[in-house]
This record gives sequence, C-alpha cells and structure tokens, in this order.
Amino acid sequence: MSLFNQPLLSIICHTFNQEKYLEETIKGFLLQKTNFPFEIIIHDDASTDRTSDIIKKYQDLYPNQIKAILQTENKYSQNVNIWSEFTFPAAKGKYIAICEGDDYWTDENKLQKQVDFLEQNSEFVVCWTDYLNYNGTNFTENDFKITDTIFKIDYNNLFHPYCTLTLTTVFKKEAMDIKLLSSLTHFKDNSLYMILLRKGFGAFMNEKTAVYRIHVGGVYSMKSLFFQRYSSYLNVKEMYDAIPESKTKNIAQNIESLLRHAAFDALRIKYATNDKLTSEEETALKLFFPTAKTSVKFKYYKRILEYSLKKAFKK
Repeated sequence: MSLFNQPLLSIICHTFNQEKYLEETIKGFLLQKTNFPFEIIIHDDASTDRTSDIIKKYQDLYPNQIKAILQTENKYSQNVNIWSEFTFPAAKGKYIAICEGDDYWTDENKLQKQVDFLEQNSEFVVCWTDYLNYNGTNFTENDFKITDTIFKIDYNNLFHPYCTLTLTTVFKKEAMDIKLLSSLTHFKDNSLYMILLRKGFGAFMNEKTAVYRIHVGGVYSMKSLFFQRYSSYLNVKEMYDAIPESKTKNIAQNIESLLRHAAFDALRIKYATNDKLTSEEETALKLFFPTAKTSVKFKYYKRILEYSLKKAFKK
C-alpha cells in the first residue's frame, strides 16, 4: 500500500499499561490489506510499564504511518475526554476505526470490508462486526441471535443485542459532533454511537474480524459492578437528554434497567455488607425506588429482609 498525505481512514488506538498485548494489536493494524492509505494514531495515557516504549519502536519503524500521542500525566483520572481532546482532532481520514490496545484484529480485510460497505450505502454512518472473546485461555463466541448478514441499528434497537463494541467500530468522521462529544460529563463509547446515529443508521456485519480480551487489567473491568452499571446509566441518560432523536421506548427502557440494577447493587452493599454507601450509591437508591413499580418495591423490601436475616445468622 502506498502512502499519501491524506489517508482515507484513521485507526485510533488508546492504551494504558498494555505492554503484554499492544504488539499484537499494532501488528493487526499493519497486516490490513486495503486499496486506500490509512494512518495509525496511538494515544498512551501515561503508562507506567513499557507501553510507550513499544509505541515509539513502531513509530520509528513506520514514521509515515504511525503517529504517537504520549501523555506525561494520566488524563482518564482527570475525566478528560481523550477522543474529543486528542485523538479525533488528530485524525485526517474520512473514516475512523477504533481498537483499544488490549484487543486485536484477526481479519486482514476487516477495514476494506467495512469501508466498502459505508462507501456503497450512504444511509449508514457506522458499522461493527462480530468478534471472539478471549479470557487468556479459551476463545468463546457471542450469542447475539442475529441471523441477518447485515443487521440495521438505530435508536429503536440500539444495545439489543449489545453487539456494538469499540474494537470493531468504523464510522464516517463527518457524522461525529466533536462539540457535543466534548461537552459531555459522562462520556463512554455509547456516547459516540448515540451521536453518530443522529446522522444515519448503524450496521452490524455478521462476521468475525477481531478478538476482545477479557482480563483483570482492563481499566473498566477493575471497577465494581455498581460503578459499571451506574456509570452506564449516567452515560445513556445524558445522551437521552441531549439528543431528541434518541427519545425512544428502547432507550428509555435501557435507562430504567441500568438504574434498577445499580440501585439493587447499592441495596446489597447497604444491607449485606458493613460498607458505608458512597454518595453515588445513595443517589442511585434515592433516584430509583421512590418511583419504582409496586412489584419492584416488594422485591426491594424482600431483599432487605433477606440481607438482614443473613447478617443475624452470622452473628
């Protein structure tokens, strides 16, 4: 592939302490066979291992294709939106592909297939593919129950099934609203998808092109179950409030479900452990239960009784 000043696609890779996995990720990028030029932008969030050294090594090997953005202090901990502040503005391509530094691509034609689809179907602005899950020992397939070769996604079915993972994402840069993205308080990858769907449809391409790593070193996986659910609730609720087109029954049900599960997690923490609730855990309880259905409130009081009895028997 010959390189030109203007790549058609920009690969964006965010890394943090991923020295064990990053070389496989980068090799998956470099093995892509395309009839268009692409660039690789790798952002390291002040890793404390050899991640930045690996990035520098590959930047030296491919100086015309790989661009490194190396932070000296961690931006994630400062709640900085790395996409809107650093990587998206640096991207020169018409299309943007995303893959985190601990995941990797297995299909050398992945980018070509996705770009071809978006080029040929103007009503679509973003697409994803299937992938394998790898826990360090075994590979497992997803059970999305999708039989269509191309599954159309909009606000009426987004997250059902949850097949829109970051590692396979390719989207049209012109569909992204950087100003809106940068204004968000609770941004996540879901924020990106909900913004993009204002401009067109999403497509799930029913073929496996990548591997998603499940490991304890993942920044998000290290968080508590309550944090994962409550942060997702705040994220989707923020997007629901910001984007009128997203006010569908499907998105509203997702918001309710995320808050319900977060509230029950907080309930468990309050009555089954001796831990004092955080302000967010208290807020989740106050937000959900006063307006919950009678059947849910019954489950609420039943759980309290169960937790109290278990505590009494332990004494």
